[in-house]
Amino acid sequence: MNKIVSFFMAVLFSVMTILGIPVSPRDLEPTEGNTAKASAEQLELFEYVFETETEWLASLQLENGALPMTYAPNGDLRMNPYFADFAALAMLDNAEKYAGNVKAYMDWHFDHLNTAEEDFNGLDGTIYDYVITMKNGKVAKESISDPDNADSYDTTDSYAATFLTVVYKYFVKTGDGAYLAANAKDLERITNVIFSNLQNGLTYAKPNHRVKYLMDNCEVYEGVIAAAGIFEEIVRCGKNEYADLQKDCADLVPVIKDNINTELWNFVGNHYKAGITAYVDIPTKFFSWNLYYPQATSQLFPVICGVIEPNTERAEHLYSKFCESFEWESFNYPDDFYWGSNVLAAAKMNDLGRVTTYMTNYTELMDDHAWPLYNADAARTSMAAYVILERNS
Repeated sequence: MNKIVSFFMAVLFSVMTILGIPVSPRDLEPTEGNTAKASAEQLELFEYVFETETEWLASLQLENGALPMTYAPNGDLRMNPYFADFAALAMLDNAEKYAGNVKAYMDWHFDHLNTAEEDFNGLDGTIYDYVITMKNGKVAKESISDPDNADSYDTTDSYAATFLTVVYKYFVKTGDGAYLAANAKDLERITNVIFSNLQNGLTYAKPNHRVKYLMDNCEVYEGVIAAAGIFEEIVRCGKNEYADLQKDCADLVPVIKDNINTELWNFVGNHYKAGITAYVDIPTKFFSWNLYYPQATSQLFPVICGVIEPNTERAEHLYSKFCESFEWESFNYPDDFYWGSNVLAAAKMNDLGRVTTYMTNYTELMDDHAWPLYNADAARTSMAAYVILERNS
């Protein structure tokens, strides 16, 4: 009976979405949430993680501003701009110390944007992954990671969105509107990447991989909010030609949010779809909470990116199912990575017990930041610590 009701609810919400009728499922209404406060011992642990990890992230930076995944004075380093964005976001939580590092990284990023002629898909404003060759602690060479095909970037939608989030957070933390205005044209190019990937209220990963992923679209939601704020400031600085783009970004925010919560929501299974195409839900056609990535892990991204609030029935249900499926705080999942996104979601949910267990294990397992720890996982772990510290300040 419940499945029959859920099916008809799904049909109803789909019709309402097509007709443009606002949709507000009951499970997105506020609950009391978790209001627990951290102990002095927990706060000491979180402060330690926050300070040590932001310091390590800053230490990765090369003299050209790049933030590679790891560091070695000799050999090849992988420079993934998407992962670097999280390093920058974490350092901006400690902006008094590291805002300058982030500005240097943004300069590197702007300098490496592709023109339409350079991009595999003919899309202006994208950015590739790079291999940076080091010799005696100095940059000897930069090379596109895979110059012969489109695997030189994993996505175009998320890469654009997370960088816009960095730029706006930099402005919020520093008030440096002049930097935004000086880079307005490039910021427009990057924002247009999102609009180029947009189809029926959601973005596909890249032109040659037309899957609309849950994780990507959650990051796009954050990125479009950032873009609206960026161009609002640019217009305030006197560049009125960007007013229409600012409005387009602001108007897109609720569209992305509504489509994530309807088109990407499985009303029968009571979970999000990890991804959809024009033809079939992939890979959520075979969804199971026991399938770690991307099915289970992606369920945390609407909370991480603010698409849904932590104190809602939906967020509490998804987080509870994830924790029932994986003892993630003890690193019991199918690979060797640190999965900082898990602890960031837990921090947003204010699950102090699991956050404390994870960070205790993190500090014990992490061997002087050796692989498989890399910049994005350390960054998200630091960001999780900061969420708790701010909530208890």
